[in-house]
Amino acid sequence: MSASDRHVKNRTLKHQRVRRPPLSISYTVLFVIAFSLIYATRTLSRPNSVLLHEAVEPEWRVDLRSAIGSAPVRSIAQRRSEFLASPYASVWFINNNTIAGTFVVRKTGSEPQISNRASLDNSLPLQLRAIFLNAHTGKITGTADWPTDSRRSLIIAVDDGKFVTLRGRNLTLYSPDFVALKNLMLPETGLAGWLWCPSPSGKNILFFSGQFGKSRLIWVNVNALKIVDSWEDDLNGYLSLSDKYVATSTCWSGFEVNSVTYNDNGGAVISPGSKCDSQIKIRTPLTGWETIAPGAPHQYPQFVNESMLFIPGKTIGRIIGIDGKVLFEQPKIRQSFGCWGSGVFPVPDGHRFVIPSCELRGAIPTFDIGGHLVLKQIAVYDISSQVQWYRIDVKGPQIKNQMEFAVSPDGSQLAVLNDEFVEVFQLPPSSQKR
Repeated sequence: MSASDRHVKNRTLKHQRVRRPPLSISYTVLFVIAFSLIYATRTLSRPNSVLLHEAVEPEWRVDLRSAIGSAPVRSIAQRRSEFLASPYASVWFINNNTIAGTFVVRKTGSEPQISNRASLDNSLPLQLRAIFLNAHTGKITGTADWPTDSRRSLIIAVDDGKFVTLRGRNLTLYSPDFVALKNLMLPETGLAGWLWCPSPSGKNILFFSGQFGKSRLIWVNVNALKIVDSWEDDLNGYLSLSDKYVATSTCWSGFEVNSVTYNDNGGAVISPGSKCDSQIKIRTPLTGWETIAPGAPHQYPQFVNESMLFIPGKTIGRIIGIDGKVLFEQPKIRQSFGCWGSGVFPVPDGHRFVIPSCELRGAIPTFDIGGHLVLKQIAVYDISSQVQWYRIDVKGPQIKNQMEFAVSPDGSQLAVLNDEFVEVFQLPPSSQKR
C-alpha cells in the first residue's frame, strides 16, 4: 500500500460517534493518535476510585448478511480522483430491548452506476437499510428501507426511542415504531458534506464542516427537528456537544495552521505556523469561547454528561467539570491505539460512559504494511458521588477492522457492529444499582 493510498484509507474511515464521523484533512490520523493517549489500566490511590477487572466473551453474535441482502455500498473519497473507502454503517440501541444496525445498499435489481464528479450520489439507486434485533437474544425482528441519494447515510442520534437518520442533507425523525414524524433539509455545504456530533442525551445534534478554519455550525434540536441556532466559527480541534455547551481543545497539532493544500493524490498538506498553547474551551451558541482548563496537543475532550467532560492525556486521563475542576484522574500505564472512529460512549442519563480500546496488530513499517486494529479491552466508568471504573478484557474470536459501538440506555450492554456482524457484551452492574 502506497503512502498516498494509506492516507486516503486513514482519512475516510468513520468516526461516526460516530456517532462521531472523522474530520477531513487527516483528522482521522490525528484522532487515532489522540486515542492512543487515553487508555489507562489502573487508578490513582484515592478513595473515590475502584478498579474491577474481568474477562468476558460476547453474549451473542449475529451475522446480518442475509438481512442486508447485498454487499454494503462503499463510500467514495475524492479530490482529483476517486477512491473506494469503507461503507458507512451505524449501530444504536433504540431502547433497552432493540438494537438497530444500518447499511447503505443498492435497490434490488439495480446495477452499479458510474458516479459523476459534480454530483457523486444523486444518480445512484440507493437505500438506507435498517435491521432491528432483540437486544437480549440477537434475533432479527424486522427491517426497514428508506430511499437515499447519498452513500453517507445512517442513524446519527437516538432520543428516548425516537431516532434521526441522515441521508445526504436530509434529516428525518422517526417514532419508536418507525413512523416518519418530521423532516429537515440542511443547507448546502462542501463536497465532504456535513459532519456531526450528538449530545450524550441524544436530544441535540451539532453539524459542522470537516476542515480547519472557518466553518458554519448548526445546532439542531431532535424532538422538534429544527435548527435552533447557527453561527460561524473558527475550528482547529474536535468538537463535543452537551444540551447546553460546545467543547473543544484548541491548538490540535501544537502549531497554528497557516494554510491547507491538496496534492495530486488527494492528500492534504497542512502548513504549520508558530507554536501555540492548547486550551480546553466551552461556549454556548450565544456566547464566545471560555477557557476552563489547560490542554495539550491531540486532545479530544468529550462530554460524558451535562456537567462533566473526559479529557484524554499523554500520561493521565481526567474527568473535569464545566468549571475546569478536576474530579478524577487516572494515569496511563499501557499503550493503546484506540479504535478507528471510536470515542466516549455515554448513557443518556449521564451516570456511566464506556471507552472501547484497540491494539494495532501486524504493522510492519519497514515494508509499508499498515496492520489492522483488534478490540482488546473495554473501560466502563460509573459517575456518582464517587467514580468507579471497570476494565473488561475481550475474549473469544477477534473483533477487528471496521467497528461501530453503542451502549444501551440503561448502561448494561455494549453492542459492536463489526463489518456485517453484531456482537453484544454484558457490562458490569452499575454502582448506582448495587
